[in-house]
Amino acid sequence: MLVKGDTAVKKSVELISSITGIGTLTAVTVLAETNGFELIRNKRQLTSYAGLDVREKLSGTSVKGKPRISKKGNRHLRKAMHMPALTAIRYEGRFNPHCSFLG
Repeated sequence: MLVKGDTAVKKSVELISSITGIGTLTAVTVLAETNGFELIRNKRQLTSYAGLDVREKLSGTSVKGKPRISKKGNRHLRKAMHMPALTAIRYEGRFNPHCSFLG
């Protein structure tokens, strides 16, 4: 595996994999799609780059749509983060009493 050959990449993969729900394959995908976070400076940039930023649909003054993600970013990154996000929601909701996003 190429990750084992480069110590900097291996350390980055291990660090990303320490996040709940993220495995080695997801960590490698995230590093590859973001070019090692070279151009990403903060979480807002990463959210926008992945197309996970929320956009409200406003049509005139009377119609207000349901907020949705923009999907204008990197689809590979969005696809890689789908299952880890569901796992993190399930894990945090079960083991962290301060999380109230599960109802």
